[in-house]
Amino acid sequence: MHKEFTSQEIKAVLGITFAVAVRMLGLFLLLPVLSPYLKTLEGASPQLIGLAIGIYGFAQAFLQIPFGYLSDKYGRKPIIVFGMITYIIGSLMGGLATNIWSMVVARFVQGFGAVSSAMIALAADLTREEVRTRAFAHIGASIGIVFALSITLAPVLAGYIGVPSLFFLTAFLSLLATLYLAFFIPEPKVHAQDREIKPSLRNFAILLTDKNQLMLNFSIGILHAFLVSIFTVIPYEFVYTYDFPKPKHWEVYLPAVLISLIIMVPSTIVAEKRGKFREVFILGILSILVGFLFHDLVKGFWGSVLLVLFFFIGFHLLEPIIPSLLTKLTHRDLRGLSLGFFNTNQFLGAFVGGLWGGLTLKYGIQYLLVSAVIVCVLWSVFTYLWFSSLYSEGKLGNSSL
Repeated sequence: MHKEFTSQEIKAVLGITFAVAVRMLGLFLLLPVLSPYLKTLEGASPQLIGLAIGIYGFAQAFLQIPFGYLSDKYGRKPIIVFGMITYIIGSLMGGLATNIWSMVVARFVQGFGAVSSAMIALAADLTREEVRTRAFAHIGASIGIVFALSITLAPVLAGYIGVPSLFFLTAFLSLLATLYLAFFIPEPKVHAQDREIKPSLRNFAILLTDKNQLMLNFSIGILHAFLVSIFTVIPYEFVYTYDFPKPKHWEVYLPAVLISLIIMVPSTIVAEKRGKFREVFILGILSILVGFLFHDLVKGFWGSVLLVLFFFIGFHLLEPIIPSLLTKLTHRDLRGLSLGFFNTNQFLGAFVGGLWGGLTLKYGIQYLLVSAVIVCVLWSVFTYLWFSSLYSEGKLGNSSL
């Protein structure tokens, strides 16, 4: 079986990677500086800071399932373009926000750009199964590089032009991504007569009872809850606990992201070509667990640094593997809806992570550390048992799928 990208797949993967990278650049530019900035807004409190950060994920979660279903029924690109335009409007509102509640509303509107499920489904539609993990790895690597650039540039840009200008820059970059997607990326040709499973509300029940869907939903939700909670707490900690200025935060984030990306590349190859999905998956969870343990054992600034490093290693081990497994284990005719459920849980996790981080700011870091360690232990146990059932049922082999 041909396991290299075809010329059409290269064009599709590069195009989608560009659209995703530009879109995520706008999002990630805000992540390292938003929490300290929100503290300066009128009416701000730790709980409302957490709400303003997390409500983006809540709104995303609300629309991922209907957007995924509609992308199955009417096509990927129209749904993606609609959602991106909504995100642009929310970004403009964020730049104009003058108090914490107007920012909460702006972030809520931003969250209605719920295009993740349709975007991942588009990438899956335009690539073959045997190269799909590598396609997602390319997209994941681009997101990691964009993240590294964002955390390097965001504190500096925020210092020179202000956080509101970053919202306006986000709107502009998202507009570029929308135009590129609309005019340069093809719509998959799937005809109604070619479908084994027709778009129907009955398909919801199929996915709600699918143990593979449920396990991967849970995994992506937990991963993004950790991401948002850590980036609600750590930048705040750096600025207000350790007096570490925002323009220097990149000195922590950039090396952590680059190290994690270097580890991600061979790990993805091992998972795909040698069938070591379980080993890489569990290693990712354990890396996150080690990060939280180091934060507790190594007190002070360096404990926070180690948490960031080991979290990113775990994050980039898991990020390309989880959606790839979902597309392998889900019927192609349910892919949009399946990814809608998947991304709903991803952004519900982000919402929970914002609230989790807000409670941590109020009650102390131990609140996050203890609960995170418990979650990681349970997650690793569930993962091991789930993979064992996949191997025993023959749904996942010891070689490339």
